[in-house]
Amino acid sequence: MKVEFDADNDRLGKVLYALAHSEVNPEIQISYTVKDREAAKNELLGKAVQDAKAKAAVLTQGAGVALKDIQSIDYSWGQIDFEFRPMTGSLCMEDKLESAAPSSYDLNLEPDDIEVTDTVTVTWEIQ
Repeated sequence: MKVEFDADNDRLGKVLYALAHSEVNPEIQISYTVKDREAAKNELLGKAVQDAKAKAAVLTQGAGVALKDIQSIDYSWGQIDFEFRPMTGSLCMEDKLESAAPSSYDLNLEPDDIEVTDTVTVTWEIQ
């Protein structure tokens, strides 16, 4: 079963408490992702092209040539993983939560930044 909701430590604590006190012995995995993957991917691509242009400007200035129009842009359209997993692998709830005091359900989890990379090749005319 997969349960998805906005980052909410109170709700997460309630879900984990309910699972820990159920008759089943579930295994869990917690992960965070971005809400709008397409917008995040588009922002990443825009920044990749801006970065390529800044580096091309440094290189052409160092070479004593002028950067002209873009001749081509090549993008691989690869899959980007927009997830952060604070708990890697599956963990047995009984081992982690049943023995814990109820105050351990008062969670204060904050996801780390999600780091992603992608490759864009930009070819410019130089003069």
